[in-house]
Amino acid sequence: MKKTIVFSVLLMLFILVGTLTACDMDVDPSQGQSESPAKTELAVMENVTFDSETFMYDGTEKTLTIKGAPAGAEIAYTNASQTNAGTYSVQAVVTCDGYKPLTLKATLTITKATLSGISAEATQKVDADTNLHLPAYTGTLPEGVTVQYLLNGEKSDGVIEAGTYNFSLFFSGNNYETLTLNATLDVIESSRAIARRIIAALGTTPDLWSFLPSTLSPEYHTLTTPPNYSSFVSVSSLPANGIGKQMNVICGLLNKANVAVSYVDKVMNVLNTVESLYASFLDTNPEDASVYSGSVAGFNFTLSLEKERYELLASFGSVKVTLYSSLSDSTYGATIRLTETTILKYAVSENNLTIALDILDSMSVMLDLARSANKTVTGMIYEYTSIGGVQLTATSALIEVGEQYTTIIGTKGDFIPTSEGRNCEIYENKTGLLVGTEVREDISDAKDNSKVFNTYWFPLSSLSGVTSIMKEDTANGINLDTIYINNYTKDTMHTKIWVGLPLYKTGTRHFDIEFKTMYFFTYDAQTGKYEDVKCEIPMLFVQQEKMDSFESDFANANKNALSKKNVSLTVSAEEINVIDYAYEALLPQYDARKNAVTHQMIINYCKAN
Repeated sequence: MKKTIVFSVLLMLFILVGTLTACDMDVDPSQGQSESPAKTELAVMENVTFDSETFMYDGTEKTLTIKGAPAGAEIAYTNASQTNAGTYSVQAVVTCDGYKPLTLKATLTITKATLSGISAEATQKVDADTNLHLPAYTGTLPEGVTVQYLLNGEKSDGVIEAGTYNFSLFFSGNNYETLTLNATLDVIESSRAIARRIIAALGTTPDLWSFLPSTLSPEYHTLTTPPNYSSFVSVSSLPANGIGKQMNVICGLLNKANVAVSYVDKVMNVLNTVESLYASFLDTNPEDASVYSGSVAGFNFTLSLEKERYELLASFGSVKVTLYSSLSDSTYGATIRLTETTILKYAVSENNLTIALDILDSMSVMLDLARSANKTVTGMIYEYTSIGGVQLTATSALIEVGEQYTTIIGTKGDFIPTSEGRNCEIYENKTGLLVGTEVREDISDAKDNSKVFNTYWFPLSSLSGVTSIMKEDTANGINLDTIYINNYTKDTMHTKIWVGLPLYKTGTRHFDIEFKTMYFFTYDAQTGKYEDVKCEIPMLFVQQEKMDSFESDFANANKNALSKKNVSLTVSAEEINVIDYAYEALLPQYDARKNAVTHQMIINYCKAN
């Protein structure tokens, strides 16, 4: 059955093929074989334009568009719409059925607009009121437009001082042409402003201690009851806050200056009233205001003005105070004539302080301090006494205030007679306490050739193992006093002699304890003043060359008094290094400046206007 079906299908296919072949053979040969239909050619778009255009900025969007595109065309733009001023390259691609795609380019230009409606008066006036001032303009600035003020070709944020200023105002923005206006600004001081400026230049009541550690001021060095050394005194109870001779000159001067400055403070407290009185005077005397006198709060005053200097003289009975301002160097100060023969003067600037005192032209002191960029303070103090024009004493010292320690080195101290002595005192800033001193004494002579002693001095609290001390005011051939230690009365304290040197010279001992005059203050509640007082304080000295053997030397010389106690110095290596460094580094600086200011120079400074 299956074979019959297959045969039938094959037969039908054979008949079909034959039929098709017969049809082909019936075609007229002369006509040739028929061709496939030809493809349609795409047309080129004609009369299509894309023109560049220029607009002026007005804040609205500007757009370039194709013109003449065929109906039904689709257009794709790139960068065709812009708002801000600038030059833009624009592209358009046109596509349409039956046409070849067309790409066109054009330039869209938006020019900057001209600023309008903005003006400034050519001449303007404002009051000098300590505020910054700039010329004013009228009109509203469009968004994105700013103004810049130039004064003498430099950008300016405004002016304060009175004067005439020629400004240029530049208005500019990304979408606008720059507009330049010129204006002259006259800054005019009102009478009150003039008075305020003059009075302000006279400064304020100065803090004379601001250049030194506050711990050196009198309140840190008070003494109520001096020790009585006729019986044993505990070393731990000894006053430790005394200051040496050189620091006492500085602290004493500052203490006296603070008393004098109390009169300055009285004037400062009424300067607002003086300012008001002078402003009223200016309103009625604008052409002649260089001198003005008045009265306020019980004292008379005179204000005198020069080009580079202002002065205000105030009288409190016999006390006369002159406040002054030096405009050339931004310095202010005061001369305080406490009596006809006692004058104190100070001058203050941002980084300098000078104080001078003249009493009867016989005693004079001057302190000059300067603060450096790293906050270190250095300066000099000079002190002179004379009688009838004959100079009796002349001492000076260099002071340096570092981060941790204050050093003062000079010629005031207890030295061997005829020696050329130098005394270096070191104080800890944190406490104001004396760390120690180093003294140089030159006792060279024909027999000794050259001999210079460098001696350390330390508070007795630096000597561990010595707990109490007593003295008899009797010289023993080596020491001015006879000294006992550690409640031991059977024998005195002993030292060690420097073999080979004559005993009459103080430097011949390796070490010793001597009573030194130290300086303190007492407070008088009635007067509100600090008065300086003296007190004898025992101190240990050790020759620098004998430091290494000191402990054994002291112990061997005082075996009975020590009673098996270990003796040692508690001064730290850091403190020794500070003393040595200051002594070596500052001594040449001091020697170079020690004679820079004379007695007469201080007198002249105090009396000068």
